[in-house]
Amino acid sequence: MQNMDWERRALDSEIELSRANKSMPIEHPNFIHMYNAFVPWCGDFNRALGVKLSDFQSFEDVVGQVESIHRQHNLERPNRYDIYPPALDEAVWNGHLAEKGYRLETAIFFCAPTLSGNLPSEFTFGVPAEQEYMEWFCRLAQSRGYYDEQVQRVGPLQLNFARVFRPYWLLKDGALAGWVYCANLGEYARLFEVEICEEFRGQGLGQTLLRAVRIEGGKLGVPFILLQAGEKLRGFYEKAGFRECARNSTIWLRE
Repeated sequence: MQNMDWERRALDSEIELSRANKSMPIEHPNFIHMYNAFVPWCGDFNRALGVKLSDFQSFEDVVGQVESIHRQHNLERPNRYDIYPPALDEAVWNGHLAEKGYRLETAIFFCAPTLSGNLPSEFTFGVPAEQEYMEWFCRLAQSRGYYDEQVQRVGPLQLNFARVFRPYWLLKDGALAGWVYCANLGEYARLFEVEICEEFRGQGLGQTLLRAVRIEGGKLGVPFILLQAGEKLRGFYEKAGFRECARNSTIWLRE
């Protein structure tokens, strides 16, 4: 695990995350722009990755180039720049970024080796059928208040995403207790959206879900599991056997 270039793999996995939503990576000298012809807004669909920065001026140059691309394609103003190599000194950068309407955030990548073994008998873990998954996804979107015209339009993109970042459901005694999206990227599997259903929280099932993922990775022949999380979740993931392996500096447009 120590010999892996996790910073590079973290970047590659972010590209795959966007590609799964049918975004296309376009290489530029100092950044990679993910362009999605199906989606006019930003978020994870249209954004800049692998941004190379040396000073404040280099950031402003990249912003100018990316905003020009967005205007050409009638896209919303870009709201996120992922930096690679990722190390930016927050004490140095935050003051300048605040003046320009941005903020710097550090995200942490954690990884863990996969496992062999089985879950307790009351649990099952696997991928739902596509129709069952999409019906569930629409109900979830409605319950969270974001089921609108935009969500309906990206439904086909969500299905494409789920074919790459496959949804795995953790069932306890037949009831859905939690879920995670997982893409097999060969050397490792990348996780996205580790969630426990509200009615099952406080029972330690987050740890069960992560153990299930590590066991599934072992069955697939993947040596490592990779995910991204904030500092506040460090204890949760370390308890599940994950360790920090890379950091990602992200510059966000202030809301």
